[in-house]
Amino acid sequence: MSEVRAKKALAELVKKSGTTYSADNIFTFFRNKDGKVSNKRLGALLAQIFKTTPNGAKYVEEFVSSNPKDTYGALIVLLNTFVQDCKNAHAEKPLAGPEVDSVSKRAKIFESPPLSSTRIVTEQITPESVQEIREKIVQTTIGAAAAAAGVNRSAGSLPAAALIPQTFEYLSKKGSIVTWNFNYEDLYPMQSKNVAAIPLSSQEPIVLKELLDCLVGVKGSLLSPKKSSRNVVGVYPVEFEISEQIEDSLKDIVREILPLASHYSQVQDFIAASSSLESGQILQALRAALQSIVNDYYLSITQLEDLFLKQQLTFHKLLYFLRPVFHTMEVLAETVTAIRQTNCRGGTVLTLLHDKITSTTGDEKSQKVLIHLIEQAAVPYMEMLQLWIREGVISDPRREFLIEHNVMDLAENELMDYWERQYTIRADKVPCFLNKYADVILRTGKYLNVIRECGSSVDYQQQVTATLRYTHSDQGYITTIEDAYNFASSSLLNLIMDKYNLMGRLYSVKRYFLLQQGDFISQFMDACEEDLNKDVDNLRPMRLENLLEVTLNMSSARYDEYHDDLKTQLLPYGIVTQISKIVKKEDVFLDALGDTSQLKGIECFTFSYNAQWPVSIVLNRLTISKYQMIFRQLFYLKYVERILCRVWIANNRTKQFAPQTAKLYRSAFTLRQKMLIAIQNFESYMMIEVIEPNWHIFYQNIKQIKNIDDVLNYHQDFLDQCIKNCMLTDPDLLKNIINLCNICIQFCAFLAEAQRHFVDAELCSMLASTDDFSLSSESDYDFACQQDATTMEPTETFSERVEHFRADFTNLLLSLLRKITDIATQNPSEKFINLIHRINFNSYYSDNFESCP
Repeated sequence: MSEVRAKKALAELVKKSGTTYSADNIFTFFRNKDGKVSNKRLGALLAQIFKTTPNGAKYVEEFVSSNPKDTYGALIVLLNTFVQDCKNAHAEKPLAGPEVDSVSKRAKIFESPPLSSTRIVTEQITPESVQEIREKIVQTTIGAAAAAAGVNRSAGSLPAAALIPQTFEYLSKKGSIVTWNFNYEDLYPMQSKNVAAIPLSSQEPIVLKELLDCLVGVKGSLLSPKKSSRNVVGVYPVEFEISEQIEDSLKDIVREILPLASHYSQVQDFIAASSSLESGQILQALRAALQSIVNDYYLSITQLEDLFLKQQLTFHKLLYFLRPVFHTMEVLAETVTAIRQTNCRGGTVLTLLHDKITSTTGDEKSQKVLIHLIEQAAVPYMEMLQLWIREGVISDPRREFLIEHNVMDLAENELMDYWERQYTIRADKVPCFLNKYADVILRTGKYLNVIRECGSSVDYQQQVTATLRYTHSDQGYITTIEDAYNFASSSLLNLIMDKYNLMGRLYSVKRYFLLQQGDFISQFMDACEEDLNKDVDNLRPMRLENLLEVTLNMSSARYDEYHDDLKTQLLPYGIVTQISKIVKKEDVFLDALGDTSQLKGIECFTFSYNAQWPVSIVLNRLTISKYQMIFRQLFYLKYVERILCRVWIANNRTKQFAPQTAKLYRSAFTLRQKMLIAIQNFESYMMIEVIEPNWHIFYQNIKQIKNIDDVLNYHQDFLDQCIKNCMLTDPDLLKNIINLCNICIQFCAFLAEAQRHFVDAELCSMLASTDDFSLSSESDYDFACQQDATTMEPTETFSERVEHFRADFTNLLLSLLRKITDIATQNPSEKFINLIHRINFNSYYSDNFESCP
């Protein structure tokens, strides 16, 4: 049974019943993927469809009483039963005189375009000739039925050739025995004919009759197909055995005509092989087109048999009448053979037909046949395409369509997976004439599905309602696809920009991840600095979450309507590891169990953001991870800047020290200021020269967007430019920056410890007499430090330790500047050059320290 035939029958029933639903809507109801429509409601819908049909209640009762689980399959079976019942009822009507006109009209209907030019009409069709043709068909049908009964009786003794495996995978069962394709061999004994002894004039009608039978797949005793174990039936041409009794002159003409029977056999075998539902809708539509042409071919052979009965047909006339048909049947045989050899289905069949049309350029007759086939075969495919681009629904039970639906749980994958993996393209099912538009087709249905997931409805009244049909002569279907894409993209863009305030969300993310909300960041660092200095294993995430909530409510960030979506997160790796994961395209959200005992809280801390659907299409997991990279770098620089500023404030107390003691601090003050300037320049470069200009470009681009994909592309470009120009794409370069920050932190810790000892020494010097105790020299400081465990080596003085820090900081900074210079040379960038001039102002480092060890 055919889904194509069922769809046509339902379309006619809907038209007659006058129901408000279309045939596509009814099929959608009966697919009932969500199980929301009960069988009782479906039965009521069927009753409305069959209300104008005689005995329609019988079909409704049959459906309701069966209570099927697969309602779609039950509907297909029901509609095919209805079509068959209608055909049987029509066949049982008495044949009266007025029927003659209708029969002649049917003969014209069977004239399919490819074979209409090959119609054999020798005389006007009369009621008598129609009656003769009818009697012949009835006799042939009765003989075929008898043969079928013989098959059923001898099913256990099929020949061994029937057990040869078929390469045509759509065939689930052997074709019906009533198909005329030499199916009668070895099922009943053939009466051998001895024509060698009769004259040529008497031999010719006998051979001619067998040849006509052979042309419609009936085996004879003089002409029969060869048995071949190496050839798979239907894939290779059929070879025939010609009896040696036939006169040589007749053999030559028979050999010239027999290839037509071979081509017919290949086409007929393909029609039988693709008769099952498993073959798919495209092959069934192609099968229907081929069957129409074969019916036309049958009518031509019947007319020739009529001439034969009237003794008006000779071999030469037969060859003359059949010559125009040869080419058409040869093209059909080559086409079905190519389909079976490549074992293709769905959109691949349309590609094959399209390629054959291209390869036959210049051969108008072949192209006419192939164009007819591809336009008929593409009907169900274009119906699936139309349903997808207009409603976002996939009706593809046999996996023939170019879009594949991967069922996913939206609650668990609402960030990136839904948009990227929910719907994908089957590259092998894309017809070649849709290759350029496959991505547009995919996005069109995606947009409609996102709108549906948001609980919003699509205004179908504004949608283009032109029927989508494939025509080889023009590409009007491309305009329909583009119009549907523009409608879907504009609908989703308006929804996500207006109802869900996408730009408001992006501004909110910028406030926190890109440190635009200055008072919030300062207050948050004041509240969390002590915790972030601890080992990450000793941190309590809930405490950080509470401190974040308190800080948000205390700062001006409380006026941000989306601040509740901001959360804290402790990653089990540092920023360098996170960047390496992204460069290697690993899952940055996969919490791999690693050694975190050596990591501080400041090295693992970051923000996360819970974007709701459908904003999560833009703020997906990969996008959030890129924001986190920029935030972690900025946050760490801000943290180092705070420590350096705190040391600067604490160093003001040294004004109270003795001149000799204060003198020791001069080199430390100078180095601390160099560190502060370098860190502030890094921070200023990232925020002022990279983030803000790129954000301005992104904002200007957003004003010109036409669809949601433009938003995604512009947003990703903004983040990629920020990450690249912030030097986060090169792990080696980033390591130098992190090591530079770590030296600054160690130096601040050293100064804080040293200052405590100097303050203690000053207090002691004020309490004791000048003769008994004085700690105003570096040697006395060294002695005091050695009494207390410090980070200094026992043999190092304060000045030597400061000098070591200076050397390490300068070497790292020079190495970083060299790498930045190399990058700027290879990829000229004004921003990198600006950073070099910011840090290496007036060539201070390159002139004074380049030659230092």
